Amino acid sequence: MLTLTKKQIGNWVLLDYLAQRQQFQDKINFLEKKYNADLQAFETKLETATSEDFQAWDDLIEWKAYTQFLSEIDSKIADIRNGDFQMAG
Repeated sequence: MLTLTKKQIGNWVLLDYLAQRQQFQDKINFLEKKYNADLQAFETKLETATSEDFQAWDDLIEWKAYTQFLSEIDSKIADIRNGDFQMAG
């Protein structure tokens, strides 16, 4: 039988969260480079544009989602680092 400590489990989960975080950050960085703007500037540009760019609107939706996912994963990472988690039995 293998015995694992809470710290070992936490470290494995932390590695998974860090990998997910990097994926979200990479997608955000790609969009920032693609549009040469941060999320707020890009959203403002789209809202004031005189013509519709449906691909850009789709990218905005994804960008907002990635930003939300990044915020959520950052919170989970902080919880793991602080030992603020429970293991189910």
